[in-house]
Amino acid sequence: MKIGNLIRLSACTLALLGITACGMNQVQTSWSKPGAAPGEFERVSAECDNDPGMAGLKGYASYQVCMKKHGWFLIEESM
Repeated sequence: MKIGNLIRLSACTLALLGITACGMNQVQTSWSKPGAAPGEFERVSAECDNDPGMAGLKGYASYQVCMKKHGWFLIEESM
């Protein structure tokens, strides 16, 4: 295979990968709670960041349980 053909093939492959990646659905998540007071998310989020968690849960899993315990839920939005 000639160098020129190899370069064209590589360029086409990269272009195809770029188009495919752009077409993939991206999901954005955010926390929501109907009727939440202004500043409530920041207060509860900070509290959950400092929560020691439940037995067996660490990091983000513990944070999610804590937020849900306070009435917050995750919303997933396609972008």
